[in-house]
Amino acid sequence: MADKTFHIEIITPEKVLVSDEIESFEAPGSAGEFQILAEHTPFLTGLAIGAVTLNKSGKKSIISITGGFCEVKQSKAVILAQAAELSDKIDIMRAKEARKRAENRLGSDKPDIDIARAQAALNRAINRLRVAEMK
Repeated sequence: MADKTFHIEIITPEKVLVSDEIESFEAPGSAGEFQILAEHTPFLTGLAIGAVTLNKSGKKSIISITGGFCEVKQSKAVILAQAAELSDKIDIMRAKEARKRAENRLGSDKPDIDIARAQAALNRAINRLRVAEMK
């Protein structure tokens, strides 16, 4: 018997990154990690910075996301992400440079540094590097 599948789309403001039939996925919800399988009950949640893992025919695809929303209904899931990158497409040097810039901002004693923004940039860069290692 074939495994049940459902359609997933991962969409950013710039493009549709993924549009595929999969068996399941895991994602970083705002209240913790979750997994979705075919025929899941309708579901809506915020997403945190982290990795989305798509499972299809025994193969995994890993995607870095920087927050957004996930909606599941009937036989379709949609992830609306602020930004998303496939693990094998992440520019590691660019991510390392972004991490270093954020660390420098956080280590600065300038009074005009937006600490929350610098910390968010650091979290995004660390996530991209972590996901790139998961290929």
